[in-house]
Amino acid sequence: MKFENIQGKQTIETLSITLGITTGSALNLVSKLKKQNLAIVTGGGKQKRIYTIYKLPTKPNNGFYEVVNKYSKEKLLPKYKHYIYGKYTIEHAIVDGICLGDIRTLNATKYLFNRVTNWKRLFDLAKKRNKTDEVHKLYTEARKTMRCRKMPKRYEK
Repeated sequence: MKFENIQGKQTIETLSITLGITTGSALNLVSKLKKQNLAIVTGGGKQKRIYTIYKLPTKPNNGFYEVVNKYSKEKLLPKYKHYIYGKYTIEHAIVDGICLGDIRTLNATKYLFNRVTNWKRLFDLAKKRNKTDEVHKLYTEARKTMRCRKMPKRYEK
């Protein structure tokens, strides 16, 4: 099998034509490549599925910048690759954004206060890093500029 021919973005049809195999065999090949982290799937539904195939295995990004860009109106360009193993919640992202301390990052993390579900987790993480004052300060700024969920009274200063 010539692996050099199938790098880049492919559909099942183009993959089966370039390798000279049936579409079922191409689907089996793509599923094996996905298990080895050599292929990423985009599209689906009404769109055509596009498979991006790599030479080296890729790690999935599910870190700070993905969470912020998903929920914030201000999008951030990643300064570094943030790999997380396990569960990474919005509360983690707020504390990480405060630890970065960049003005643009702080403005983007303000939007995450509307998605907080577990205030206790947020303040436990902030206590570990001694950032409870910064969390309160950012929350009050967020309340002034936009609509946010109300913080429970026990966590107010």
